[in-house]
Amino acid sequence: MQKPRSSCRGVRAFSLLELLVTLAVAAVVAGMAYPAFNDLIARVHATSRVNDLVGIIRFARHAAINGGRWVTLCPAVDELCADTTDWQSGIMVFEDRDRDGSRQPAEPVLGYLASLDVGERLRWRSFRRRNFLTFRPEGYTNWQNGSFHYCPASGDPRYGKVLIVNIQGRTAPSVDTDGDGIDEQANGQPLAC
Repeated sequence: MQKPRSSCRGVRAFSLLELLVTLAVAAVVAGMAYPAFNDLIARVHATSRVNDLVGIIRFARHAAINGGRWVTLCPAVDELCADTTDWQSGIMVFEDRDRDGSRQPAEPVLGYLASLDVGERLRWRSFRRRNFLTFRPEGYTNWQNGSFHYCPASGDPRYGKVLIVNIQGRTAPSVDTDGDGIDEQANGQPLAC
């Protein structure tokens, strides 16, 4: 009588010890990568916030140019402009028919940018110290060059960003010019959160 052939002949497998060593090495490598991954996530989040801000500013500027009208951005609470330089509660864009930087009921809302997460801060610092940003029909600001300062909920300035708005209505993101890991403001000083 012939012996039945085994289907496992010539098959090689890992031993339990080899599997445990492989898992241990993978855990060590993952542990070393974790801090760098968190740093990457924080930087991407900050860049995303600034890109959202650039988007709403460009939207307002193009609405002013295309509609031949004055358009204002302001920190918003319940479709009203808040009297503050802190913009984390959300941003409203509206047609500013009376050119006063404050929305009246007859002035149509053109768009919104949602509020930031709890603890995040966004401040507007401008020439002439106005708490709003207005674009004229030509696309220029109303003599309101300035900068937005974004700070993450952690308060770590390494993940903060500055967005500079010039009088022509164009934006420029901050950069770390001195290599200390913190972006500089328009005046060359490091951002402080």
